[in-house]
Amino acid sequence: MRTGGMVAAVVAAALSTSLAFGQTTPADPLAPGAGADSNKAAASPSGDAAAEKDKPKPAKPKQRESGLLAVTVHNDRSVGMVELRAGPTGSPELKKVVGPLAFGRKTVVRLQRVKDCLYDIHAHFADEADTDQTSVDLCKDKNINLTD
Repeated sequence: MRTGGMVAAVVAAALSTSLAFGQTTPADPLAPGAGADSNKAAASPSGDAAAEKDKPKPAKPKQRESGLLAVTVHNDRSVGMVELRAGPTGSPELKKVVGPLAFGRKTVVRLQRVKDCLYDIHAHFADEADTDQTSVDLCKDKNINLTD
């Protein structure tokens, strides 16, 4: 047999195989008796689990942090920070918002948002030094820069 005849035979065999598979039609869901198969799957408990598994899950709504304000704290001092306390301006008690922070490092903290966005900030450092900033508008500038 010549090469061209062999190629033609292979192509013909492939086409006849795909035509045999292509001639099958899917079952008509409206045909009489077609509902019986779907009822069996729905009646069995494993069918329900499989059906639930195949259903796409609704997307979870993203949690909005509208009551929180993300602020970046930069420790630009030559010593580590022991703790940072912050709170609304005029508040008698400031809350601890972050613990130790090495010198030259930064971190993001989340503060409860206040109406006027003015905060008092107190930082205590490893060399026993303290720094205070009052009436800082953290909505305008979302950075707390701690320097020497």
